[in-house]
Amino acid sequence: MSLALLRDALAAESPHVSAFLVLGDPDPGRSVELALAAVAAGSTMLELGLPFDDPCADGPAIQQASERARAAGVSTDRALELLTEIRRGCPATPLNLLVYGNLVHARGYARFCSDVAAAGASSLLVPDVLLEEAQPLREACARAGLGFVPMLGPRTEPERIRALDAASTAFLYLAALQGVTGAASDGPSRAVLVRRVTALVRRPVCVGFGLSEPAHVREAFAAGARIAVVGSHLARAIARAAAQSQDAVPMFLQALRPLVAAGIPTAPPPRS
Repeated sequence: MSLALLRDALAAESPHVSAFLVLGDPDPGRSVELALAAVAAGSTMLELGLPFDDPCADGPAIQQASERARAAGVSTDRALELLTEIRRGCPATPLNLLVYGNLVHARGYARFCSDVAAAGASSLLVPDVLLEEAQPLREACARAGLGFVPMLGPRTEPERIRALDAASTAFLYLAALQGVTGAASDGPSRAVLVRRVTALVRRPVCVGFGLSEPAHVREAFAAGARIAVVGSHLARAIARAAAQSQDAVPMFLQALRPLVAAGIPTAPPPRS
């Protein structure tokens, strides 16, 4: 069961660097290839997005990734086929799905959650479904065996953070800056934010938005995060490869590997 994979991973001591990929970017075949390459390179989780024309939380790099996937003919059904292929290729890796609400509504909560769970998803994050409207989605996730992941940000008040924590059945996704993915963010401010949130919650905290350097990953983990998501940084590498008509995998791995290495705990010095 995919949710069990996620819970086991979060129960382990080591933190997790999670590559983010839009399913179908830059095309269906290479999308699967990139996901499997990310896992082989040490990404211990994957966050996978369904391509969508009108995202509310994504900056230019992820928007362009969705455009490439849509131009390659990737619909929701095709994206779920790709998710199934990725699950088949990395059966022990948690696959956390990010989807915008229109795609979920179009299919219906129950069917959507059942379909993505069958395809191999471990959890579901729908950033534009508010907590006050999320109970039916949360129930559909529970019936399908999916973790329900709420999102919060720098301006989320403590009372609401606790309410989101109570609603989660997997982890909390903390947007480390007020804005969209891919923007630069201040490391010290991010660390303060992560510490503030982790002090208020019981669930593990996942940090995303603006993580593009090894130092960002180290800061997030030092402040108490359990997952660090790298997305726009990788999407830009895929875009560079596409623009130069080059194989995307080498550029993608060149961008990913230093951030994965930053998440590997340093072994303590040997005792004398």
